[in-house]
Amino acid sequence: MSYVVVSNLTKSFDKTPVFANINFTIEKGEFITLLGPSGCGKSTLLRCIAGLNSVDDGRIMVEGQEITDLPPQKRGIGMVFQAYALFPNMTARENIAFGLKIKGEDKDTIARKVKEVIEIVELQGREDHLIDELSGGQRQRVALARALVTRPRILFLDEPLSALDAKIRKRLRYLIRQIQKEMGLTTIFVTHDQEEAMVMSDRIFLMNKGAIVQSGTPDEVYTHPQSEFAAGFMGNYNIIDEAASREYFGLSGTVKSAVRPEAIFINHPAAGVDCVDKTMEGVITFKQLLGNVMRYAVKTGDQDISVDVLNSHAEQYAEGQQVKLYFSADEINELRA
Repeated sequence: MSYVVVSNLTKSFDKTPVFANINFTIEKGEFITLLGPSGCGKSTLLRCIAGLNSVDDGRIMVEGQEITDLPPQKRGIGMVFQAYALFPNMTARENIAFGLKIKGEDKDTIARKVKEVIEIVELQGREDHLIDELSGGQRQRVALARALVTRPRILFLDEPLSALDAKIRKRLRYLIRQIQKEMGLTTIFVTHDQEEAMVMSDRIFLMNKGAIVQSGTPDEVYTHPQSEFAAGFMGNYNIIDEAASREYFGLSGTVKSAVRPEAIFINHPAAGVDCVDKTMEGVITFKQLLGNVMRYAVKTGDQDISVDVLNSHAEQYAEGQQVKLYFSADEINELRA
């Protein structure tokens, strides 16, 4: 049996459904991300698994034990929130030690465990500072250390990095992933940030309107979106309409398709790439330099197509220039309705 099994989980607030019949499994030591836009139900789902919200129906199993109706303190979880939830009148060390004191561990054991986790989250030299004397990134490390010090069965992270600036966020997401791997912690992470999910996860559960609409490894979810929502949320995909999908890609029925901008070639395909038989003709309406990538907007009939070309030694095309577009056959993704 999988380490975590969620079966038919259902939750409503005042008769307004948040999600219904949610099913998934998680293996021991996996890093799972619940990814989706605001209001899709991902944080509520996390809180239900953690025991912070009740559920209307369904079961939650951890290591073969049903925990659906257990209080949070008996589920063996560690929780890190966006808002830190730290005690301002305590030092970093005292905040970290709080959970161990509640469990009744002796002073020597508490001191040893707190010292170990302070080193793990790289807070040496700041442990005796009050919370108000710490930066946002340091406060989040205290919150992480407090969750880790009790050695939880599952670590829950509810958008813990969204209030931090980009540089600190990148450093902390690397640190969290490194710690999670070293400790073998089964982790459920909530974010609306696609890049964050891509770099941190073993698997992504993409959510929309209270449902998991697609799941898989970051590479699977990014390169093979199964719906127009997934294609739009996971990257800068071109959505090709039904008529063009039939004519150029040979798709049957009334289905759209999605193609990444980097899987389209201007005037000639890349060496060794198998392209579809037909090309689209169009005109370049706009070009934009994005660091090492040049992005072109190409008008082809009723379609507006984005094409990304590496800027290094690439042929340059001018606005107003007539071009042909070649599409990699392996990169055509058929979309569900």
